[in-house]
Amino acid sequence: MLISNLKKFVATASVSLLLVAGCSSPTGSSSNAPAENKEPAAAAAADNKQLSLLIPNFYNDTEKHQWESVVNKFKELNPGVEVTLSNGDVNTESGKLTTTLQSGVTPPDAILMNAGPGRVSILSDVGLIKPLDDWYAKNSWKDKLQPFAYQMAAVNDTIYELPHTVDAIEVYYNKDIFEKYAIPVPQTGDEFVATMKKLKDNGVTPLNTAARTSFTVGGLFSNIMESVAGRDAVEALLYGEKQWTDPEFVKAGEMLADWAKQGYIGKESMSLNLADLQLSFLDKKVAMMISPTHLISTIVDKQEEDSVGAFTMPSFIGGEKTDPTGGLGYTWVVPSKAAHPEQAENWLNFIVSEDYANVVLSDPSYNLIPTSQAALNVKPAGALLTSAIQSIEARSGYNPSVFIGSEAKEAYYQNLVGLVGGLVKPQEAMGRIAEGVKKDQEAGYQLTR
Repeated sequence: MLISNLKKFVATASVSLLLVAGCSSPTGSSSNAPAENKEPAAAAAADNKQLSLLIPNFYNDTEKHQWESVVNKFKELNPGVEVTLSNGDVNTESGKLTTTLQSGVTPPDAILMNAGPGRVSILSDVGLIKPLDDWYAKNSWKDKLQPFAYQMAAVNDTIYELPHTVDAIEVYYNKDIFEKYAIPVPQTGDEFVATMKKLKDNGVTPLNTAARTSFTVGGLFSNIMESVAGRDAVEALLYGEKQWTDPEFVKAGEMLADWAKQGYIGKESMSLNLADLQLSFLDKKVAMMISPTHLISTIVDKQEEDSVGAFTMPSFIGGEKTDPTGGLGYTWVVPSKAAHPEQAENWLNFIVSEDYANVVLSDPSYNLIPTSQAALNVKPAGALLTSAIQSIEARSGYNPSVFIGSEAKEAYYQNLVGLVGGLVKPQEAMGRIAEGVKKDQEAGYQLTR
């Protein structure tokens, strides 16, 4: 898998689930040592055998069980280590993660956060996360990551993250609905629109998104941009060589607004969150939704594997082929004040190992695409994940929210939701995103070749 031409970024800027019970401490000094020295030595050894992790909230019990298997494998390879796994908000957009790290409370030893240079730089620029260059050199992580993942982590002279997954955002569809109305998987943009029209004419909501979970609207729009403007144009936009107000991107905004106006995007989308969206899709109240592979665990959890398929939104440019949009999905960072950095290092070594790849990819419910080289040697058990991985073997398109700065991202989500709700006009929406980009550039954030 490869995202080409990504050379350098210049970036400035709960509920806890305890999966593992405590383990017995290793012995301290020999039996001939003074008694008063035994307990401190044992306490220090025990303290070094602890690891606390913060990861995103689970969508369902299937994901919980996946992580239990992962932690159990790590424990097997690292006897005596006590692992505390907590769930929480790992988005920098909400401000909660930054506040947590600034609070003075002992932070977790490693955090799995939503990836993107704009997100990571918010933490690195104020010294909240640890530089990882020494660990990269010591553990040869560059060679253990797929090239595109390393390129996206090495965005500056200092590396602050270890990429965990990459996204492949595609169209998921209900096979039963398509078969009922004799609808084949569309191969062109015009066929995709004709599919939505046929579904609507038969009383079926063609497509839903979730305005209350705005990144789902962003995923939908990234697919439209790729299909309308083409991958090269989107790449040029992210590098600042094109503008959001250029005709092809305004056209993409017009298409999103028109689909909502035509009823191809259900009006209920404005009131849905992600969980609502997934439920409406799997309950067959809507024919299609746009999603990264995260949806797979929910599909398995609802036992709908045989009823759901996926395809890449086809191109509206004659003769062109589109790629699933994406970028890094999740990435690991280590807080500067982590209490057990040595165990965090052990954990990150595990994440890029074949042992980890074997655990997750042998599970047919697993729903993420690993970034390690080791994962390329393991065949995924799940058909939908296998298909998603194959779809980006050559390259993926771009999901802008992963690459743009914080001001642009806020404008991006707000105005895309506005387009779905008919609250803003396309030219105006793209202009507001462009204003956000300008603010980010003035603050020093820019993607350069």
